[in-house]
Amino acid sequence: MTRKDTRSRRSTLQLVGAAAGVTLAAGCTEGTGDGEGEPDQNESDGEVTEEADEDDPDPPEGDENEWEDVSTLEFEADTDGWIGTEPDPIEDEENPDIVLYEGREYEFRVTNVDGDVHNFALWDGSDPVAATEFLEDEGETETLVAEATAEVEQYVCETHPEEMAGAVELREE
Repeated sequence: MTRKDTRSRRSTLQLVGAAAGVTLAAGCTEGTGDGEGEPDQNESDGEVTEEADEDDPDPPEGDENEWEDVSTLEFEADTDGWIGTEPDPIEDEENPDIVLYEGREYEFRVTNVDGDVHNFALWDGSDPVAATEFLEDEGETETLVAEATAEVEQYVCETHPEEMAGAVELREE
């Protein structure tokens, strides 16, 4: 192998590594749907204490009990992001974090508002757990009924995963 070949391979590996790093970093910023947001004030050395989890400034907003009676969540699919329409805690929010209770069945209603191709998928972080069919026409609506399981970490549009993603906070009954 010549020195030129080594540089080319090294450059390629550096490029792939840099792209992966940018992708991972993008997933750790607010609004990307992974629920991490800004570091908690109580974090040190990248670890979150139990107290920090309880006082997390970025959990889904509102009263902690307001998610207890939720069984239906509605979103508008727009290439710029998911827009929550129901329940109240997500109304008019872009890519809102949502709360689900493990073991409960939920209905997710999605309406295509821009005419681009969209679907709604619950993901475990790398693969879909459950998903709707793709909506291709403006005004088209699709419903997904799925159980909240420990695998569910986020929801995404599989055709626009960078722009249309939100975090799922899973709670126990």
